[in-house]
Amino acid sequence: MRTVVFAYHEMGIVGLEALRRNNFEIVAVFSHEDDPDENRWFPSVGDWAKKQGIPLYLPPQVNTPLWYERILSLKPEVIFSFYYRKLLKREILQLPPLGAFNLHGSYLPYYRGRCPVNWVIINGERETGV
Repeated sequence: MRTVVFAYHEMGIVGLEALRRNNFEIVAVFSHEDDPDENRWFPSVGDWAKKQGIPLYLPPQVNTPLWYERILSLKPEVIFSFYYRKLLKREILQLPPLGAFNLHGSYLPYYRGRCPVNWVIINGERETGV
């Protein structure tokens, strides 16, 4: 199944590896430039994609007509997002005939945004979800 993946962080790699184990054809990985000023303790999605020989794209802004056309040209049957740091426009999410699926580190909409697990802990929650 032709798959385009938007991923970042350790959970991005976990998701990518799960797709590979289940024989998804990952035709492209979109991620973010690793910020040299960020204390990055997690592995790089970009490094993972390069090791696998999968095309890697690091657009600063993916929600543009140019990137829409490029993603369309990849002919994805499905899109997955694993801890990608930006919201994807509806037009991109509607491209694949089998849908687009997102993994988020806590309950939505209560803990939307970045670092949801941190906020769960700060707020004294006793449980969360994915």
